[in-house]
Amino acid sequence: MKIKRRYLLVECSTAIGERDRTLFERRLGAALLAQIGTMHYPSVNPKITGFVNERRFVMRASLEGHKELALALAMIKKLDSTETAFYTLKSSGTIKALLKEGSRA
Repeated sequence: MKIKRRYLLVECSTAIGERDRTLFERRLGAALLAQIGTMHYPSVNPKITGFVNERRFVMRASLEGHKELALALAMIKKLDSTETAFYTLKSSGTIKALLKEGSRA
């Protein structure tokens, strides 16, 4: 049986440099773990699947946990000492549809 997932187009208030992307992924993962909690984190299963530009990226989550991921992203105000904010722009079942819709936003 195929696992159903949702993809979220997320915008960050601060620019993410190309060299800083792996560090950004680790910091965001730690912040999401703190927001979602260790009990629910595996059921949400968040992962950054790609970067659209310096401020936007695509995240993957389980079908049951994509709303919880969007809420957790909205609650994050700092990554380490850098103040930042995350905005969920769109949600879709496929990356292709997400980026098609996201290009108009």
